[in-house]
Amino acid sequence: MLLPLLLASSLAPAAPAGEELPRLVVMVSVDQLRDGQLDRLAEHLDGGLGRFLREGLRVQGPLLPFAASETGPGHVSYATGCLPVTHGVVGNEWTLRADGSKVYCVGGPSGLLAASGPVAGGGRDATNLERPTLGDLLRRRWPDARVVAVSGKDRGAIGMAGSSASPALWWDRGGRGWLSSVAFGEALPDWASAATAAWVEAASGWTWEPSFEVAPRGTAADARAGEGRLSGGDGTLPWTLAAPTAAVDDAARSRMASQVYATPLMDALTLDLATRALEGADLGADEVPDLLTISLSACDAVGHMAGPRSVEATDTILRADDGLGRLFDLLDERVGEGRWVACLSADHGVVDLPEHRDAEGAYGQRINAAALRPLRAALRARATELLGTPCGVTIQFREVRLDEAAVREAGGEPAALREELAAVVRAEAPWVEEVFTYEQLVGKGATGTLGLYQASSRPDSAPDLELHTRPYVYVGYDTGTSHGTAHAYDRAVPLVFLGAGVSAGSREARASSLDAVPSLLGLLGWTAEELEALNFDGRDLGLAR
Repeated sequence: MLLPLLLASSLAPAAPAGEELPRLVVMVSVDQLRDGQLDRLAEHLDGGLGRFLREGLRVQGPLLPFAASETGPGHVSYATGCLPVTHGVVGNEWTLRADGSKVYCVGGPSGLLAASGPVAGGGRDATNLERPTLGDLLRRRWPDARVVAVSGKDRGAIGMAGSSASPALWWDRGGRGWLSSVAFGEALPDWASAATAAWVEAASGWTWEPSFEVAPRGTAADARAGEGRLSGGDGTLPWTLAAPTAAVDDAARSRMASQVYATPLMDALTLDLATRALEGADLGADEVPDLLTISLSACDAVGHMAGPRSVEATDTILRADDGLGRLFDLLDERVGEGRWVACLSADHGVVDLPEHRDAEGAYGQRINAAALRPLRAALRARATELLGTPCGVTIQFREVRLDEAAVREAGGEPAALREELAAVVRAEAPWVEEVFTYEQLVGKGATGTLGLYQASSRPDSAPDLELHTRPYVYVGYDTGTSHGTAHAYDRAVPLVFLGAGVSAGSREARASSLDAVPSLLGLLGWTAEELEALNFDGRDLGLAR
């Protein structure tokens, strides 16, 4: 299916007669940026995020139209304009029902590349993406278009760029700096190798202290119940990344790189890399539109640790605003005002710390591994009772999986057993709002909550039971928080367009990040007929002035 779609784009005319196309498209994802954060911090956003709000066209209230509110599906949906069930990336990782093997969303056969050359380790590429990204479509229409992707995460870089990047680059928490894979070139470009050579000096002794004196509205007190802590810290800022006292060996580099990833320094290094790419890859230097994708990962790492209302998360967003502001100023200077267009969205939102909600007198509940054990025991006991023999039942966060081969060997019918176990969940887990069986998940045409899960489920990997929690229940670890549900706080993401061909303002529309690519293609000259032929799940919002 992919080749005909790409060829349809490649055969279209280059641009409407007499119109000047943007020289550069910039797709920005701020990982875990829940839409409400922009409003909470609006008066303090005087950089790039603020520029999106002041000069851009903001679509009000976008919600992801699927339940798999995770980094992999979120980035690929943003970059392809398609649902997870369509593009194939249904999670950060998923389990194949046939043999129980795990599939990583951007895992593949392509070997890794570091500044020093090819390295051993798990391959990374766009093998699992079954639909073209914006970069893929640009390269089909304009073979000379340059596509560069940068992110703190491999799934943020590859998920945004697809197979067309030259290169896709991500941070190595093992200490090797910026990595890519042979799927995107034979070696790292010089500008990426130079960034790798510079990071240790930039990180050594770096101190994280709040960039504000008075905490912005909605920012909680530092060091709250339920927060995780930075390595060696007490849960409060300032915190200093230790400067090595001797030569930096591999162990020290690995430790430092992992610490960098959990701070706003990760975003600073990512934006530095994007700045180097502008010059090094000659982005936006001619009349052929290029693409730069930037996925800022620090908000997610910090939000998981301390929650979205923490001092740390607030400061991370304000620093991203400053860094994007400097980048946009450089784009005006280098590419030209009115010659570039940008889009802002996110892969997913996040739920507040349960303890934070509890302190405010609102409902919130943490379900950790210990709290899951009674439910797992009840499920196993019921399965054993019905089958007459022990049967493996596992729970991974909100997914229940059976050993289906063992069920059939014992003479059981998996579908019937799933219904029985769903009844156990309803009786034993009051924190679960709805239970969906495999048969429901792989069905079609449902609306409401089940429809959101169907948009994220495929027959080869859907679980036996999906536990849809009550609102504000976090299923996971002893501290911190997460996302991944169908609740609005996990699906609420921004959608803002800025730059060439876009009028400033606000628009009420039923929209999501899936509308970004069709809308950008509309600005780049794709006709309504051409967009229809590409079978997007999103739609062109009609941004052209």
